Amino acid sequence: MDDKQLEKRMELLKKSYDRLEPQLDPEAVFTQIELENEVQQEQENPLVQKPPSKWQKSAVWMVSIASVLLVSVLVSSYVIQQPVSLSSEEKALKEDEKKTEEKDWVERLTKKYKSKKEQIRRELSVSIDELNAFQFIKNADSMLEFYTKNNLRLQESDEQYLKDAEENVLNELTTPRRALEAINGRDLIYDESFTVYLSYEQSVIELEEFYSGLLEPFQPLLKKSPDININKYPELKVIIDAANAQFMELRRDENGSFYFKADPINGEYRSADINNLHPDIFGYFEYLEKGYLLLADDLRYTREDTARSLKIIERTLLADKNPDSTAYKVLRETFENTWLVLLKGSPKYPAYNGKLHVDHLNFLRDVADGKYGELMKEMAGTVIKELEKSNNSTTLSKLSSYDMWTIILQTREETTGLINDSDFIIVDINDQEMMQIEAVYEQYKKSDSETFINQLRPLNIVSLYLYAKSIDDKSLEKALVLPDAKLDSSLLGNVKNLDVVSQLGEYDGSYPMVAIRIESEQQNKYGRQFLVKLSKNKEGYNRISGIID
Repeated sequence: MDDKQLEKRMELLKKSYDRLEPQLDPEAVFTQIELENEVQQEQENPLVQKPPSKWQKSAVWMVSIASVLLVSVLVSSYVIQQPVSLSSEEKALKEDEKKTEEKDWVERLTKKYKSKKEQIRRELSVSIDELNAFQFIKNADSMLEFYTKNNLRLQESDEQYLKDAEENVLNELTTPRRALEAINGRDLIYDESFTVYLSYEQSVIELEEFYSGLLEPFQPLLKKSPDININKYPELKVIIDAANAQFMELRRDENGSFYFKADPINGEYRSADINNLHPDIFGYFEYLEKGYLLLADDLRYTREDTARSLKIIERTLLADKNPDSTAYKVLRETFENTWLVLLKGSPKYPAYNGKLHVDHLNFLRDVADGKYGELMKEMAGTVIKELEKSNNSTTLSKLSSYDMWTIILQTREETTGLINDSDFIIVDINDQEMMQIEAVYEQYKKSDSETFINQLRPLNIVSLYLYAKSIDDKSLEKALVLPDAKLDSSLLGNVKNLDVVSQLGEYDGSYPMVAIRIESEQQNKYGRQFLVKLSKNKEGYNRISGIID
């Protein structure tokens, strides 16, 4: 307790004494005692002392007790105050300790990060400025700053948080070689393999471009002597050795220029750990190594090499359970567009030249036999039958990348039970939606039918088609379908009531299509889901062109 606190306590003590009742006034008590002593001295027997009265004893005792109580208040307040003061000191001490721990953690992580970064610099054989110019290094630097500066107060001394933060930062600092070395001989499941792929992919393309750029001064030398002894050219040797260490091999483009391309699966410098990845992931690596398979409207590689790449990609398209990812969509579009060119023919590999090319027919037979995967077997078989019958194929002439996509969807439905909702705008068929469909139908009857239908979205066309079937409006059914469309009468033929439909989903993409989903309790009778394809009529408006289950 400091001096000011003591003074305050003494003032309180005085005020407490002042508030005591008059009969407890010490001065009055002592005056009364003196008067009684004088009277007592006048008595005859001074040796006999009269005992004090009860009132006198009580007064003295009351004063004593009051004093003790007030002193105890002072003492107790002083004693009780001490733990509060100590608690504040402990709190400040703990705060200092926490700051010290955070500072130590930041220093340890930064030290590990700088050490690993220097190892990567040596691994890539680059200067510190060249290293810092890479985007994947900038990304790692930004993550380090996020965890060590901007996000420091979120740590709250959580050991697991600090552990995860350190792992995230150091994992971001990687190279293609380090990404695959992380497999460490373990057989990985698909999700783990995809994580490895993403880590590999984030640096490999940038490094390919970097090392290829370093070859520029040596292009004349390499073009003159492709089998040059690089040991005679130390600078060139450093470049090639560093690129080889990242699974890159020297290749030559159509103009004769040399460049680096990584091929960790089949290349000369392939990774020993690659076989521990899940085989369904290789489609992503194949695309990363090959790049676009088309150049304008023609093939970049031979027809057979292209088809073999598509077979690898097909397996990934059917296995990946995350079809709404950007990586998946790029892979899928490559598959669809490339198969369309392969089947229809290209400038390098035409299907017709007055008549059907025998080598193209042989290629179609290989596809139908399953040499290049499963997805195009049935399509190729149908085309061959039509060609053998009339030397012409209606299926082939009308084939679009949309058809490739529907084949993927159908097969994924069979193998994984999944059509990705993120690709569709989903509408529940409830009472309110039913009323809206009926309102659209009433408006159709009051309008010019052709003009009205031309303004409808694909989802409205299909919902109106289903409603027309439910009320047996044949003229409307006919107006909503392309004149030459051949719809399977067994599909949707029994759907006479919209109550059996649970949802409609309009595909939000390049190809107009609507999914019809059946109520779960009705699926044994009607099926689970139908896909309705729409195409443009001669005037450029959407009409139903096909239905698949």
